[in-house]
Amino acid sequence: MSLPSHPTLSRRRLLVGAGAGLSTLAAWGLSPLVTSGSLPDKRPEVVGHRGAEGLGPPNTMAAIQRALEVDVDGIELDVRRTSDGELVLFHDPVLDWDSTGHGWIRNTPWADIRGTEIDGEPLITLEPALERLAETDVSIYLEVKETGDTEAMLETVDDYGVLDRTTVIGFDADALEPARSRGVSTGLVGSTPTSQLATEAADCGADVALCHYAPHLASAFVDEVRADDRIAGIWKLVDTKGTIHDALEAGPDVLITNRPDYALEILDPAGRDE
Repeated sequence: MSLPSHPTLSRRRLLVGAGAGLSTLAAWGLSPLVTSGSLPDKRPEVVGHRGAEGLGPPNTMAAIQRALEVDVDGIELDVRRTSDGELVLFHDPVLDWDSTGHGWIRNTPWADIRGTEIDGEPLITLEPALERLAETDVSIYLEVKETGDTEAMLETVDDYGVLDRTTVIGFDADALEPARSRGVSTGLVGSTPTSQLATEAADCGADVALCHYAPHLASAFVDEVRADDRIAGIWKLVDTKGTIHDALEAGPDVLITNRPDYALEILDPAGRDE
């Protein structure tokens, strides 16, 4: 079956819609979505998801710039490799989702991808993103989407002198090993806050365990990860001020969010009013 010549549905919008439905169902539980209204004393690191997807097209320079403008502590980006070895910032394996491009990134040379746009912003390679981030002091979280791409990504990061503030993250523990063996920070990502994820992160030597936000479950996950002397993180696809407040109440060390501006406003409302 061939892919459609033009994307008829945005996968990103589909996921956001599905996530919003799940969040609504969660709010119908016996406990309120926002449980206490109080925040932990320790301030988490606030990281823009895919730059800051809620403020600009994901993984684009516009999203990165918007994240920096709201004073994020860190920026997370998705990295894939083209058929000729270029590292591009894009979440899905197929360009037809959420861009004007077509085909599988792994099977397509950069020359054929160049000029592709995401909601009007150009798709970029990792290099210009690192060049911009090298001018800052923010933390950098790079999600390696395919296991064999880690070494090439590390070499590029090293070229820009930011390995010491980069964390390589991924769903596959094997993808983290090249970074761990070089002493680069690593983070294992999972979809749900489970004991199994916390254990797997410990077993593969990851410095960080990152779970997707889930109401009423994230706090126990954070406690379990911390008990093993690891950094506990929460990442979110659907962001309202209410759900971000709830995620912050869980007390993560790191919050990766599409709306870092909301998180920063909640953590420091007086500072945001100035």
